Amino acid sequence: MKNAFLVILTIAALAMNLSGCSKKKLKIPPDVLNHDQMVGILIDVHILEAKVKKLYLKNDSSIKVYLHYEDMLFDEHETTREQYKKSLEFYMQEVEVYKDIYDEVSDSLLARQKTKDFN
Repeated sequence: MKNAFLVILTIAALAMNLSGCSKKKLKIPPDVLNHDQMVGILIDVHILEAKVKKLYLKNDSSIKVYLHYEDMLFDEHETTREQYKKSLEFYMQEVEVYKDIYDEVSDSLLARQKTKDFN
């Protein structure tokens, strides 16, 4: 679902020429989730996607189920769908930071997979 979209966007962003980038202190707007918040919510989003996929529902039903649980996920993380989307857009423009975030997400998911801890 959304996972494929994020992967495509990530690959496209990484394919851009990064030679003009310099190491500077990233100024995060006040309405954007910070690095740790993004890592946490993205971990939970990927776990949610996997759980919904395992339900083997028809596409329209799986979307409804996913959106319902995604709303609960946002409540748990004390954020909104809009803030999450705005944060994704921000970090996609900051490719190196976005890569660092996804490295942490990937490492965490792999560690959970090894211990089978997806709750």
